[in-house]
Amino acid sequence: TQLFQHPFRYDTGKKDGKGRGIWAQIYRDLTWLWQPINFKRLQLDLQRGRDWSYLSATNQLSLNTLNGRRKVDFVCKGFDQYLDQTKWKFGSLKMLQLRGKWYIHLSATTAIPEFEAEQAVHVVGIDRGLRFLAACYDEKGKSILFSGQNILRKRRKYKKLRAELQAKGTKSAKRRLKKI
Repeated sequence: TQLFQHPFRYDTGKKDGKGRGIWAQIYRDLTWLWQPINFKRLQLDLQRGRDWSYLSATNQLSLNTLNGRRKVDFVCKGFDQYLDQTKWKFGSLKMLQLRGKWYIHLSATTAIPEFEAEQAVHVVGIDRGLRFLAACYDEKGKSILFSGQNILRKRRKYKKLRAELQAKGTKSAKRRLKKI
């Protein structure tokens, strides 16, 4: 698919930039498949218990590697409270490299207390829609409706404008479409 997305390029013909100056079809084949794959951003998805575990005694991660398990230190600024395994249950871990440093995304779940009606001070219900963008109602009987007519008008205007520009098909029309 990528081979046929841009089959043309501007051919100058010479190395100095001066030449034929025409759009020419370039031949592309699949020889690039013989090159090794280079990943732009290194990342791993690890499963708890199999690929990684947390050692609370030493505050380290134990990671499964090709050379056996490795224990690594990590910095956890402001999230130390979430490493308590009595309250939180850990799940999968994603490691990714960004600007020479490794970062982890750790999924964790915990149980929260059930909702009690006495805790609620003020209840508001919000319903989203098309004709009215939002309809709000509270327990005191007060309601607010937010009309969507202006947005519908704007959608119709730009839909009509896009259709006209696409039908025209000129270079400046395509430029305008891209800008819109």
